[in-house]
Amino acid sequence: MLRLVKSNKLERLIRKDDWPELGVSTPEMIAASIDAGRLEEARALAYYTIQEGKGLHDLFCDWIWDLLTKIAELYGEQEVYRLCRKTQETWMMKRTWKALSTMSVAERVYLMAEVMRSHRAGPKQDGSIKIFEEKERITIEMDPCGSGGRMRRGDPVDGTPSRLDTPYRFGVTKKAYPWSWNLKNVPYYCVHCAVNEILPMEWGGYPIWVTGYSEDPFAPCYWYFYKNPDLVPEEYFFRLGFKKSKFG
Repeated sequence: MLRLVKSNKLERLIRKDDWPELGVSTPEMIAASIDAGRLEEARALAYYTIQEGKGLHDLFCDWIWDLLTKIAELYGEQEVYRLCRKTQETWMMKRTWKALSTMSVAERVYLMAEVMRSHRAGPKQDGSIKIFEEKERITIEMDPCGSGGRMRRGDPVDGTPSRLDTPYRFGVTKKAYPWSWNLKNVPYYCVHCAVNEILPMEWGGYPIWVTGYSEDPFAPCYWYFYKNPDLVPEEYFFRLGFKKSKFG
């Protein structure tokens, strides 16, 4: 039997079903509740999925930033870039680039919007993002994104502080590098977003999307999907150490 109850220790809802039901996925329980006409129960479960997946998602993001901090402290900041690049240039970003390169700009936005919804963007960490179209590009706005943005600001949902503060004290770039958009004080975690632009530039000559990183942690971050490579401003190449080529 489904029992979604408030845990005083966790200060949130948690499923305390009978053992046979406890292993049934929450989406399946939502569908069963709808089929049985228990719509309020289905609604409660739908919102519960946010908290259900949040803990592990956030733990891994925090852990990655901490690992990159320790690498910088032990071996130097350049090793943060080398490590990100070594992992992203093989299976991860390579397959993403190959797939997105075959898609229209709209198809890229549909897919990456799904990614950011699942990445728990937005102030409630429920995947809320904004999409808007301009003359030259389509933009995804994340306020904040569910990883670097949340960690830089602190977590109002859990009541935990910025990962730049105690007890975390996660690291940022001490200098400006091409792999940190020629900025210093960029969280080591966020370096992978710059690498996500660098690698497609090397492979195909232009970024599949451009990251609108803000030095203000309380400002939104953006992904810009330009409708044609020629429309990507020169500044987005220059900040990563590239010169813009002509396409078409």
